[in-house]
Formats: sequence, C-alpha cells, structure tokens
Amino acid sequence: MELANGKPQTRSGPECGLAKKPPEESTCFERPCFKWYTSPWSECTKTCGVGVRMRDVKCYQGTDIVRGCDPLVKPVGRQACDLQACPTEPPDDSCQDQPGTNCGLAIKVSLCGHWYYSKACCRSCRPPRS
Repeated sequence: MELANGKPQTRSGPECGLAKKPPEESTCFERPCFKWYTSPWSECTKTCGVGVRMRDVKCYQGTDIVRGCDPLVKPVGRQACDLQACPTEPPDDSCQDQPGTNCGLAIKVSLCGHWYYSKACCRSCRPPRS
C-alpha cells in the first residue's frame, strides 16, 4: 500500500518488491502457566476419633511437574478428620457377638480395634481376663 493524494492505494506484488515483503504470520512461543493440582483426599487414618487425611499437591507447568507455583496459594496436603467419637464404655460382660459377623476372621486380621468390629464382636474381641 502507499498513500497517493492522501488516500491509501494498493499495489501489486511485483511493484512492491516481493523480497521485501514482511511475513504474514509468525510463530510465537507461550509457556503454559504454573498451576497447582491436587489428588482426591485419602480415607481418614482413623475410623473413630481424630485422624488425618492426605492428598498429593503438585505444581505443573503444562504436563511437567516443576517448582514454579506460588507457595502462598499452595493447597493443603494434610487435614485433620474426626468421623465420630470412639466408644469409651467398659466392655459389657453380657454382650453377644452379632450373628452373621465373622468374628473369628476379625480377630485373625486384627480388626477388634475398629469401632464396628469391637461392637459387633464384643464377646470375641473382649480382652482376656487376667
């Protein structure tokens, strides 16, 4: 293009000199942003009382794990969890194991500390008397 009498006019390619023509497109490189990603929360470490749940927190730039994310906005990776109070009543001497609960297996795999099995298998899980 050129100005002729104050008005823009177009010229053909050969008149302008194709060798001096600037490129119509150019490539550019934009790096992906740094971003915090988190995994889902784990189960609570306790079935009663206060426990902890955890998740992975990683900084990504595109698909690469990097160290460029803002630490001031980093999501927490550990958190207290309190599902329900642990049973505290003394063992009931008259309790009976609930029918249909495999208390023998619960004892074998050390599940008596779990609140459900300590109730459902109260006789089998009762500590031996000394």
